[in-house]
Amino acid sequence: MKTYKKIVVIMLACWALSFAQDYQPYKIGVSDRLSISFWQEPDLDTEVRVNENGIITLPIIGDIKAAGLTTNQLSKSIVEQVSFYNPRISQATVVVTEYNSQTVVLSGEINEPGEYHFERIPNLLDVIRQAGGATSSADLSRVTIIRQEDNKAKIIEVDVLDHLRKGDLAGLPQLKAKDMINIPVSPYGGITELLVGPTFKGKNVYFIYGAVNDPGVKNLSENLELVDAIAAAGGITELSDTKNISIVMKDVKYSSVLSFNLDEYIKKGQPARYKLHPEDTIIIPFRRERTFWSRLPEYIIPGLVTSIATAIIIRRYY
Repeated sequence: MKTYKKIVVIMLACWALSFAQDYQPYKIGVSDRLSISFWQEPDLDTEVRVNENGIITLPIIGDIKAAGLTTNQLSKSIVEQVSFYNPRISQATVVVTEYNSQTVVLSGEINEPGEYHFERIPNLLDVIRQAGGATSSADLSRVTIIRQEDNKAKIIEVDVLDHLRKGDLAGLPQLKAKDMINIPVSPYGGITELLVGPTFKGKNVYFIYGAVNDPGVKNLSENLELVDAIAAAGGITELSDTKNISIVMKDVKYSSVLSFNLDEYIKKGQPARYKLHPEDTIIIPFRRERTFWSRLPEYIIPGLVTSIATAIIIRRYY
């Protein structure tokens, strides 16, 4: 029993440590807009913007550094300074009303291009979602991130489709403030509204794209399963890769990807049946077509075997 209790305590401690590491209080940045209020002196309440030097200017106390501090740290700093002039003030509340330091810019084949502000910048997939999703002509295999580092432009090319097929959201590059994201035009045509945009937000629909006969937005009936959803989209095409189906699941604000092997399901009933949720996106990738050179052994070997067999027969009887 004692050993069991020790294990539970250790597990709880590890969980608490993990949570503490994951949660990092937001640090105020340049251009952020702040609302500052004083409970004892509401006449001093104000809204300010952090200037390019990381400074804000307040009544009575003047300039004070804000960038790099959490709201709690800035609140304490303000109270320390303002209390010299007004000892009655013991509390200041700081709220970030605009996260202007945590911005990314989206351009190209995106439904709602422009600058987006975040408290914490999410992954690339979720940023594209929040910008209305990719257009029908987008090439999500060649998304570029332009980042300024040491006064130089660094270009990162990302194959978002490949990450989706593999269910590898964690492998997407972490976005940074001021990143510029560009989605180019596909020479072959894209996947219409691959990522859920605000047009369908909260509606009882699902999305299915890739190697199906009738891709697009579909009505989601109650308890609809993946196999039935594919059938409702006209079924798979001859070029479908049914071993590597991806389901992009939207969980409130962020996304996760489930991989599904339809071949295994048909043969063995595994993995377990999947019931769709509103705004799920099903992606059935195209199987890589085999080239002439990869098929060459199929053409040569049967003929070669026939020729050798014929030669043996001729030699034996003649």
